[in-house]
Amino acid sequence: MKLKKMMTVGLASLTLLGITAPAAFADKVAIEPIFTYGESLNAAQLEETRETLGVAEGTNELVVAVNELNGLLQDDYPYSQVYSSTYITPADSDGAVSVEILTPETITAITEAQYKNAAITAGAVDVDIKVASAVKVDGSGALAGVYKAFADSGNTLDAAAVEVAQEELAVTSAVTEENQADSGYSDELMNAAIVEMKQDIQEAKDANNGNISADDIRQIVEDVLKNYNLDTILSSDNITNIQNLMINFGDINLTAAQKEQIAAFGEELQATGGELFEQAKTAWSNVDQEQLKEDSMGIWESIVQFFTNLFGGNDSTTTETE
Repeated sequence: MKLKKMMTVGLASLTLLGITAPAAFADKVAIEPIFTYGESLNAAQLEETRETLGVAEGTNELVVAVNELNGLLQDDYPYSQVYSSTYITPADSDGAVSVEILTPETITAITEAQYKNAAITAGAVDVDIKVASAVKVDGSGALAGVYKAFADSGNTLDAAAVEVAQEELAVTSAVTEENQADSGYSDELMNAAIVEMKQDIQEAKDANNGNISADDIRQIVEDVLKNYNLDTILSSDNITNIQNLMINFGDINLTAAQKEQIAAFGEELQATGGELFEQAKTAWSNVDQEQLKEDSMGIWESIVQFFTNLFGGNDSTTTETE
C-alpha cells in the first residue's frame, strides 16, 4: 500500500549550496511509560490494542486526535482518521531505540527498520517502542503518537527533524513498495544504505564546521547506492527522492547519542541482513578506505574533500486498490 501523501521535499534547504545546522537536541531523553492511541478506535478496538501492546495498568495514556496530526507530523494532509497506536517505555540502553511491530498484518506500509530510522532522526533515544493497530493502516500515524508522547513528557522533538523523519518514512516506504519484488532488493538493505548516507553526511559536516553542499550530498547518495548494489535497481525518481531527503537531513544537527545509534543500527542491519549484505560491497566492511583515499575514488574522495575544506502518510484504512 502506498502512503497517502509523500512529504514535500522542495524545502528551501534544497536550493542552498552550503547548509548550516540548528542547535542539537539533548543527548538523553527521559520519558515515563506512555500509551498513545488513535481517536478513531472504538471501545472494543481500544481495549484490544491495549492488550496487544501489553500496556501495564496505571500507564499514562494519550489520545492522538485527527485534528492535531498536522501539527505533530509537520504536514498539511487532510486527515480523517487515526488508528495505529504505540506503547513507549524507557530503556537503559546507552541511547538505543528498539521498535517492534506487534501487528504486522495491519501495519501495511512502514517496517520496523523504517520506524527506527525515523525515530532516531527525529531525536528519540533510550526508548522501546511497540506499534499496533486494530485495523489495516499504513502506520504513519503511530509515529505521531511518539512525537506527542515526547512533547507530553516535556521533551518536544525538533520540528525540522520531525519533518525530515516523516519525509524519510514516505520516501523509504515508497521505494520499498516499488522495488520489493526485485531479487537484489530488501528493506533491510535499503535502510542500511540510508544509515550509511546519514553517517557519511554527518562525518562530512563534523569535519567542515557543520556545513555540507547539496552537490556533495548527492554524490554521497550515489556512491552509497553503488556500494550496496542498489544503483541499478532503483529508478531515477527513487534516487532523486533519496537525494532530496538526504539534503534535508543535512540541514539538521545530531547529538552524540544519535550519531552512536545511527552507527549501531547500521551494524545491526548488516549483521542480520542475510545474503544481500554478503553480496553488497559496503563501505563498512569491504572497502579499503586508505586505498580509496590514495586513489581518490568513490565515496572516500568526497570525504577527503570535506576534510580539507548530518508519512507522513495518512493513517487511513487500506483497500485492495491501494
